[in-house]
Amino acid sequence: MKRILLLLLTLAMLCMGAAAAAEGDNTITLEVYTGKIAVYAAEDPYLAELTDQADGEALPVMVIPAKKEYQLRVSVQPTTVKNRRVTLTSDNPEIVRVNENNVTGRKAGETILTIASAQDPAVTVRYRVIVIQPVSRISVTAPEKSVAAGGSITLTAGIFPEDATIRQVTWTSADERIATVDANGTVTGVKRGNARITAVAADGSNIRASINLQVIQTAEEITLDTTELTVDAGRTGMLKATVLPKDTNDKNVLWTSSDESIAKVNAQGRVTGVSLGDCEITCTSRVNGAVQAKAVVHVQQPVKKISFGEEQVIYAGENGRVTWTVEPANATNQAVKLSSSNEKVLTVSEDGTVTGIQAGEAYVRAVSTDGSNQQARVKVRVLQHVTGVHMRRRTAYVDVKQTSTAGAILEPEKATNRNMTWETADASVATVAPEPKAPNKVRITGVSEGETIVTGTTEDGGFQASILVRIGDWEKSLKLADAFVKGTDVHLNVKNNSELTITSITVEVSAFDSAGKPVACNRKDNSGTYRMTYKKTLEPGESTKDKDWKTVEFKRPDEETVHHYVVKITEFVIDDDWVKLIRPKNQPTKKITVKK
Repeated sequence: MKRILLLLLTLAMLCMGAAAAAEGDNTITLEVYTGKIAVYAAEDPYLAELTDQADGEALPVMVIPAKKEYQLRVSVQPTTVKNRRVTLTSDNPEIVRVNENNVTGRKAGETILTIASAQDPAVTVRYRVIVIQPVSRISVTAPEKSVAAGGSITLTAGIFPEDATIRQVTWTSADERIATVDANGTVTGVKRGNARITAVAADGSNIRASINLQVIQTAEEITLDTTELTVDAGRTGMLKATVLPKDTNDKNVLWTSSDESIAKVNAQGRVTGVSLGDCEITCTSRVNGAVQAKAVVHVQQPVKKISFGEEQVIYAGENGRVTWTVEPANATNQAVKLSSSNEKVLTVSEDGTVTGIQAGEAYVRAVSTDGSNQQARVKVRVLQHVTGVHMRRRTAYVDVKQTSTAGAILEPEKATNRNMTWETADASVATVAPEPKAPNKVRITGVSEGETIVTGTTEDGGFQASILVRIGDWEKSLKLADAFVKGTDVHLNVKNNSELTITSITVEVSAFDSAGKPVACNRKDNSGTYRMTYKKTLEPGESTKDKDWKTVEFKRPDEETVHHYVVKITEFVIDDDWVKLIRPKNQPTKKITVKK
């Protein structure tokens, strides 16, 4: 390409030839326009390939192909010259033939072309003419049909005919982003794609030929999804290969094992464990053996069973230990992962140490870590020690020959062993017996009026709690002094006839018609009974006040239907602590007839 540009530049400089015969206004000059003929300066390096002019005259040189005719246009100056014709003469007509202003290259060789003024034959312009055998055909061949990105191959240009004078070509690439080509025809792949490379004859004949090459992206790197794989003997695992870069043309790989007595690998990268041991699996690019990746394969004896020992029992805040067995004994990886099914109840460490958190049950689970996913579990009961005890109430009020129940509250609430033993300080006043269904409760039976202390002792820890027991005729503490009706409202007057401080009274009121059938007066269950409560403190000798009574779930009955009411005191509370239930036969009762 550079040579052609140089030829064109020289042509531009020499397209006008001139000769001067004399100086002055009448000097005749010849201006030659060579047109499409390539003209070179005598010293142009290009001519060194065509001729040796070292000892010759330094004339401008015309280069024309054989068997091709060119017309020269010559201008005679000044315009006042009477005879403006010129004559062309070839020193060797067998090389260059002249016909008026036309010149024809006949065969390869050299001669001198002289252009002379017909007015003054001494005025001439001379050229060395080189006739060349032009290129008629080019064929381009490549050692391979493709070139790797980053790699190179050299193309060969065949020049025809074989006696062509200039046998050089210039090379070009249609897309240098895909491939480049140098002056020697060496093609270098740039990136994946199709490259079109063209060779053009350097003799100006514009004869050309092209070849298509595929630029392929070869594998540069292989990565594996893992560099270490563990498989069980007799089982398989999978290795996955990624060939880079992503646009690699051929991503096929070959798999090999360093020791097939330990592990084999198939064409897809599936590894089969044969016997216990380690070996290496190699993944190699099929088209570029230098690109490889390796993974170490461990063939192991898998765990087939995990079993635990006996169920464990521990206390909250204390430690225990679970034990387990892994089978077979020669399992390669006998490690297990332990976990608790409920860490609010217990936790477990890697060595099997179990720590109780709070009372309850949970499982310790073991899972094999060798991938066999064998599992086992064992139940662990966490018990809670008793840390203290106190009685639910301060004082128990029990009637003579009657039995009441008092309860103890164990600390903490979730204490496991709730068994207690009970004793009375004075069995002549009251006797005690455990509550069969609630070992933290005691049944107290009044023997005679008086006071005694009942004490309970926890079986776990020996903690004690006591309650003052007063035996008396407590069911007769209240007197229903008066009861009357206004409209459908019942009014009561109850007196405290005891030495006790009473803090609550409950009364049942039932409505009946003239036939003795219940009349609905309860808005919740539509029954014929509702309650009245008194929540004010009633000291010994005091009576209730009418305004402090409250009805509970009361629905006003049909006033015309109600014939009478029956009022009963059913229970009362002593000192905000002890609930005294009055046996039906001892309940203070009053019948109130409604006046019409």
